[in-house]
Parts: sequence; structure tokens; C-alpha cells
Amino acid sequence: MTFLTRNSRSALGVTDNYYTFAGDYGDVTSYWHGVDVQATARLTNRLFLQAGTSSGRGVRDFCAVTAKLPELYATAGAMFNTQQFGQCATTEDWLTSLRGLASYTIPRLDVLASASFRSLPNTAPSTSSVASNGASLVANYNVTSAILQQQTGRPLAPGQAFQTVHLLPLGHNFAERLNALDVRVGKILRFGRTRTNIAIDFYNLFNSNTGTVFTQTYDPITNGSTWLAPSTVLNPRFARFNVTVDF
Repeated sequence: MTFLTRNSRSALGVTDNYYTFAGDYGDVTSYWHGVDVQATARLTNRLFLQAGTSSGRGVRDFCAVTAKLPELYATAGAMFNTQQFGQCATTEDWLTSLRGLASYTIPRLDVLASASFRSLPNTAPSTSSVASNGASLVANYNVTSAILQQQTGRPLAPGQAFQTVHLLPLGHNFAERLNALDVRVGKILRFGRTRTNIAIDFYNLFNSNTGTVFTQTYDPITNGSTWLAPSTVLNPRFARFNVTVDF
């Protein structure tokens, strides 16, 4: 693996920013493409159905720029900071979301029953690029000066305790999908010109506990035993009572 370190002849952390167009250093490709489909049916027997799906991926290529500015791989706040050398070109996996809704009003009883289902890729919003499905999982490996000395014969720059490197490629590793079913049952009451809907909502009916935030530091001392341990999971199943009055 190619390993870039700071120039030890310069003070650690010193920067002299120069803002210009990326095209001054080479061509840049950054786009997202996908497809979105939705179908809706309102039937005569008070049944309403809706289903949809979205699928897409992001494509990015900054290799012409990073070839001339390799320091982007080690500059805090830069798009490629802590990425593996060569991760300047990324074609993400296709990710697909599914969603569905059904509602039915029972005649004469005026009881409304409805349910919505969603199945989503388990991603977080990307903070580095708009051409992305979202942030994929990473394995942050903190390379210490001792580790680098052993592998390459040279230490890190003086004053730098470690340098973080992502062990996983971008856009290809994601956590378990987020699946949830929400249900509503309501009774319609009519008083003169007013219409009152008394309902109870059940969120995450099956009490799915899929993780949404994970420990993404890979510790070689523990052989990565805590890597991907969830620190946040989906909200638990809960119910909510509500009353809506139309007049």
C-alpha cells in the first residue's frame, strides 16, 4: 500500500491555501444517476394503494487532480483526507429504496385502517460530495509512528502521533437495510358539520432494532472486536394517540 506522510521539513499543520478551479489541474467527473418509479391506485371500494422505488449510484473521478496534488490525501477537511491512495475514482454500488402505503375505510363503521412500509439503504448523508448515495462504512486504522517505522523504515513527521487511513473502499460497504412498518387505526365520528378522527398510531410495529450509527475505528490490538458495534439503533416501537377535528 502506498503511504503518504507530511513533509517533515515543514511545520506540522501549517497551510498556505490557494483557491482556484479544479480544471487548472485536470478534468473532474462527478455525477449521480438513477431511476424513480411510483404507482398510485384509488379503488372504488375505499381502498387506496401506493408503492414506489428509487435506485441510483454516484460516480466520481478526481484522479487527474490528485495526481498533481497528492497532499489532498492528507489535508484535514479535504475530500480525500484519510482515504487510500488511489481512491480518487469511485463508482458506487447501486442502492435501492422501497416504500409502500395502503389505507382502507371500513364502510358503515367509518373505521380507517392504514399501513406504510419502508425499506431504505443504511447510509448517512455524505459531507464530501453531492454525487453520492450517502456515506458508506469505513474502517479507520490509526497508523502510529512505530507501525510505519516497522513497515517502511521511516517514522511519521515529528509531532504527529498517528495518521488515520480508511481500510475500506468508498461506496461499496453498507450496514443492514433499515426496514420499518407503521400502522394506524382510527374511528371517524360525525357531529353535525364536524368530522372527528380518533386514532392510534403504531410506529416500527415489529420493533426493528437495526443499527444506524456504528463504531468505525478498527483497532488492530483487539483485532477489530469493537468495529461496527452499533451506538445508535432505530427508535423502538411506540404508540401515539391523536385526535383530528375537521369543521
